Amino acid sequence: MAPCRVPPNRDLDVTKTVYTVGRDLGVSDKVMLAGFEAGWVESHMNNLDCGDRDSLGVFQQRPSQGWGTPQQIMHVPYAAEQFFTRAIRVEEQHPNLTAGQTAQRVQRSAFPDRYDQAEGKARALLDEAKEAVGPGEPDRRQRLAVGMSVDGRVEVFHAAVDQIYHTYQHEPGGAWSGWRAFGGPASATVALAASPDGRLELFAMNGGTFMHRYQAKVSGEWADWYAFGGGGDHLAVSRNHDGRLEVFASNGGGVHHRWHDTPGGTWHDWRPLGGPAGARLAAAPASDGRIEVFAMNDDIFRHTCQTDLVGTWREWVDFGLGGEHLAVARNRDGRLEVFASNDSGVHHRWQNVPAGDWHDWQPLGGPVSARLAVVESHDERIEVFAMNDDVLQHNYQVDASGAWRTWQDFGGGGYFIRGLRNRDGRLEIFANNPGGVHHRWQHQPGSTWLDWQPL
Repeated sequence: MAPCRVPPNRDLDVTKTVYTVGRDLGVSDKVMLAGFEAGWVESHMNNLDCGDRDSLGVFQQRPSQGWGTPQQIMHVPYAAEQFFTRAIRVEEQHPNLTAGQTAQRVQRSAFPDRYDQAEGKARALLDEAKEAVGPGEPDRRQRLAVGMSVDGRVEVFHAAVDQIYHTYQHEPGGAWSGWRAFGGPASATVALAASPDGRLELFAMNGGTFMHRYQAKVSGEWADWYAFGGGGDHLAVSRNHDGRLEVFASNGGGVHHRWHDTPGGTWHDWRPLGGPAGARLAAAPASDGRIEVFAMNDDIFRHTCQTDLVGTWREWVDFGLGGEHLAVARNRDGRLEVFASNDSGVHHRWQNVPAGDWHDWQPLGGPVSARLAVVESHDERIEVFAMNDDVLQHNYQVDASGAWRTWQDFGGGGYFIRGLRNRDGRLEIFANNPGGVHHRWQHQPGSTWLDWQPL
């Protein structure tokens, strides 16, 4: 067999991709440098289809050593995420290592000194890639989705830089399956909902495509992905009064929607709904079964709703100022309550009566520019979790009147957050940070919380 030829120069597309993945994962400067040192030493930052024994790709990762399939390793975003995820853990456990020593702990090379020796070249390539990519926009897409199968098992989906990954409980409250490749769009925003018969349906959309996958049997296997529409920015799913799902998606042209023609049946074509461009979305049924939709971008916040159970929609109305993120929940008496974050914290407004008009916005405090998750507790009090890059905090209603306690620290910062109520009433929260997906849950309904555990 001919030896594997390593090109003398870097592939700029590869260096840009590795940098972008590291940036989006929020890695430290040292971990980023470790990635470029490893990439230069192993491949001169090229996506090689050859190597020593079964080594492949920019980092010369080996399928036989658990790095993934050959196809995955040859996908540069996947390879970079695999390297950086391991390097993050090394840095947490051994903070005093150099970038090269960090790379060595990941790569386990027979020549451990080579990575530090490549520091000068790696820094030059990193500076070039950073300038070529330019400043990044914050990732506001919701890349975690959680739900529950009819049999009570929790299922979690994480949209990574190469595809979606899935893990689930083998039995309610039991052990987890471990993460498994689930396919679908790369770097997608995801949403999960249940059909009237309880089958879970997953919706996944990035800037280029929108795809859909669903359980073929209740609590059972999944059908294959199929095309569901064009790409966009954000999405939300709600349920009509008769159980038909309705999907809302935003792009540069505003908000669009499509819906089941019959419960669990075929889907109607996409229809424009208007509203703000590129908006973050939330949707929920009012107490009388009409869907209400909330759409917010950096500058404006607007609201629309069905005017009847047939599905006629009213015009959008102003609902507040723009912000970072939003979420909606239902009070014990059926009144919807909307939460939104901006650079001054978390704010909320609520219906004065079920399905009625809205109270003015009120500040609730909490971390600034936070991603939000809201969950209704076993006794129907709303609990709110607000997380930015630095901190995660928790607040909840102390009684059915809607009085709130003060915010309490709940963990470190991160990227995406979701929560649900287990079949037995215990709340469980899932959050993603550079170290992966983590979760914590209540000992018993309404009781104290266990510490965070990696998932």
